[in-house]
Amino acid sequence: MQLPDLSRNDAVYLAPLGGLGEIGMNLMVVIYRKRAILVDCGLMFPDSGSLGIDIVVPDIRFLTESGIKIDGIVLTHGHEDHIGAVAYVIEDLGYPPVYGTPFTLALAEDRIREQGRLAKTKLISIRPPATFKVGDFKIKSLQVTHSVVDSMGLVIDTPVGTIIHSGDFKMDADPLDGKKIDQSGLMAAGKKGVLLLLSDSTNVEKEGWSKAEGEVGKGIYQLFKKIKKGKILIGVFASNIHRIQQILIAAKRVGRKVCFCGRSIETNIAIAKRLKYLEINDRDIISPDEIEKYNASEVVIIATGTQAEPRSALYRISLNDHHLIRLLPGDTVVFSSRFIPGNEKNISHLINNLYRRGAEVVDSDTANVHASGHAYQEEQKQLLKWTRPKFFLPAHGEYRMLVKHLRLAQETLPKVEGLVAENGDLLELTKNSFKKVGRVPFGKIYLDEGATDLHEELLRDRKQLANTGLVVVSIVLDKDEGKILEGPNFDIRGVNEVNLEQLQKGVVEKLADLSREARMDDIEVEEELRRFTRRFFRKENGVKPVVIPLIYKV
Repeated sequence: MQLPDLSRNDAVYLAPLGGLGEIGMNLMVVIYRKRAILVDCGLMFPDSGSLGIDIVVPDIRFLTESGIKIDGIVLTHGHEDHIGAVAYVIEDLGYPPVYGTPFTLALAEDRIREQGRLAKTKLISIRPPATFKVGDFKIKSLQVTHSVVDSMGLVIDTPVGTIIHSGDFKMDADPLDGKKIDQSGLMAAGKKGVLLLLSDSTNVEKEGWSKAEGEVGKGIYQLFKKIKKGKILIGVFASNIHRIQQILIAAKRVGRKVCFCGRSIETNIAIAKRLKYLEINDRDIISPDEIEKYNASEVVIIATGTQAEPRSALYRISLNDHHLIRLLPGDTVVFSSRFIPGNEKNISHLINNLYRRGAEVVDSDTANVHASGHAYQEEQKQLLKWTRPKFFLPAHGEYRMLVKHLRLAQETLPKVEGLVAENGDLLELTKNSFKKVGRVPFGKIYLDEGATDLHEELLRDRKQLANTGLVVVSIVLDKDEGKILEGPNFDIRGVNEVNLEQLQKGVVEKLADLSREARMDDIEVEEELRRFTRRFFRKENGVKPVVIPLIYKV
């Protein structure tokens, strides 16, 4: 489909390149007259089938090949699925300035520095409520409550009307830092007139109101009081500073020292302390190599890895592979987090390993140790009532969530018009219409060891190698007569052995047939060897391995 003229004066275009139809990798492009801002630029962590992959970032070909100028990247909050890709794409985007709250920028800065791109990156700090201009857009940041400090929603004034992007949010009536969602700012925007609302869809399937974070603190304290023996190891998301604060308070009340375990949590703790978002008494903190100096019942370990990430501290501890921390019978492991969809199998494997170490495992199904950072249905309805948009776009969620959120919006505001979009859709917004008008290039870039780009075709090759195995066929031929001088030899990996004598005989016969037909072109010989070998393995053991022919002529 041919794209419309993106330089029109009477239309704003939106292009989601990540985050719609999936959890993670959020990136929304807002375009006016071929100039754009990006709202968030996140990554996704690979599933168990993404062999050897470290992270997944959005494919930004649409932005680099369409002649669109990027005026800025606006980050709503500091979770990796919203900021993690900035460091990897900012160079290709021409180093536009990056806007965000102090904690969000500090987390992004750390990643950008790791990739060696900090010197050219301009970071602009925003403290809600604040108004700033990016290209043709005037943006007002509004405080929202989420599971990471310093989160914000955006009121974006465009030449065709006002767009509100909720960011990830919930409505906590009593947040730990006292920073409630900016109801007055959202209602003021609604009275002035909101053309389009983009809203977090993650928990649309959950009725009622989400649990307050303060309730979790009480639950953690009650659990800690019950545990009389053994170490407590509690897994959290590294960016959940409020949760970490409550764990520190609970540990102090029951007389336990706290140890932080995991690079990301140590980094985030240092940033939160520097920005005064976290109160820590250094006398209550011990290092991993000091754990053995205390009785097990005097220690709480806060660790990363609740999603069973292979390199995380909790995963290594579960395998008894951590150089300083050992789980022993009588220890308790607490999962103070939700299980992200798609990770269930890996997490189950992790929990089984924890039990193998003799530990007891507690999660949010058995104790009050977690609260979601995303709005439930009543909070989503409240946002709709405050803002009363003309058009609605459900954002941040899997496809079924987006569909259900649109239905909820139309039940709440019967006059609202909306649509369900997916990554790659091009959406046209005018004063009187909101519709899909095309598709733009999008996709995933797989990063191996944080540097190597692997497109989907290469990942498919890796999966095929893992599923079907590899066979290398090597043979030495006389360059003049084509006679076999050595071989064929077979190097077989990841495939059950077959009758090699019969396979060799078959290859020799196939080469003799080609010789009689005067078809000894190298490419044709390779293809025939590949085809014959795959068919032989398929007949013998039911798989068609990847076959690499190596033909040497002397």
